Amino acid sequence: MTWVNDRDVMQYFAQRQTRIEEDDERRYLASLIASRSDHVFSVFSGSDTSAESYVGQCSVNQVYAPAGNGRVFLVVRKEAQGRGLGAAALASLIDTAFGPLGLHKLWLIVRRDNRRAQAMYLRAGFEFEGVLRDEYRVGERYFDMVRMGMLAPGP
Repeated sequence: MTWVNDRDVMQYFAQRQTRIEEDDERRYLASLIASRSDHVFSVFSGSDTSAESYVGQCSVNQVYAPAGNGRVFLVVRKEAQGRGLGAAALASLIDTAFGPLGLHKLWLIVRRDNRRAQAMYLRAGFEFEGVLRDEYRVGERYFDMVRMGMLAPGP
């Protein structure tokens, strides 16, 4: 669980700017698991699902059923980045969202300065939808967020 407190990883998430204790993280994960509008998945570095190979999580959350859309979240610990694990997790998440979950649209917001993540989302088929100026505050600094979206493939 040490990676959830790694500033290099969590700097892009405005709501995760203070140290997270294990009990708090367990409660947060339990609330996601119990949610009817959040679909959370663990990311592992291989077929082994031990704690040592747990490298991140991804989710479709804030699902708004009347419109059939949901927000994508993805985080991979620093040591596991650059190995294609995030892209593979994202591809599986997209398949699940447009398949079994039956969603029409996925959307996300990503910090404007996080070009690496934006490139991954573009390769996966997301498109830019707009800029949210000074949307997140981290410490004393404000950050623009880029909204990206993807529609389910047509018949």
